[in-house]
Amino acid sequence: MQGVSATPVSNRRPDATDERILRLLVRNARASYRDLGAAVGLSANAVAQRMRRLEAEGVLRGYTAVLEPSRQAALSALVHLRVAADADADACEAALAAVPAVVEVLDLAGSVDYEVRLECATQQELYAAVQAVRLAPGVTGLETRTVLRHVLDRRDRHA
Repeated sequence: MQGVSATPVSNRRPDATDERILRLLVRNARASYRDLGAAVGLSANAVAQRMRRLEAEGVLRGYTAVLEPSRQAALSALVHLRVAADADADACEAALAAVPAVVEVLDLAGSVDYEVRLECATQQELYAAVQAVRLAPGVTGLETRTVLRHVLDRRDRHA
């Protein structure tokens, strides 16, 4: 068969145009195909095709809305977890993901195994969330720090 690549789809790397489209999407996930195309010199259809390919390849995994922190939860906390060396990491991570107040889990190197970000509406919700995190399989210790204020977050890419 001519024109069919023998290379698996997942091994293909995004080209420079794909990278430009991805950077634009990080800044504004709601950008139209037409606007993206104008920015990278392609038609709306060509951008749509590239985005479908990037999704199929697992490069582009989803679209999200980022909320202003002051409009979200009244309380934010960071929980540093220590986990037993022989703990089932998948079970621990699944238990953390099941806690509704958990908005981020980072696997760390060093004396802390995980950093868990909690966002809660009330003190009671925060207490319940910390207790649920404490009960995750393999957790041997934790330290909770309440966030006083957000000073800087460069992940906000709405500019």
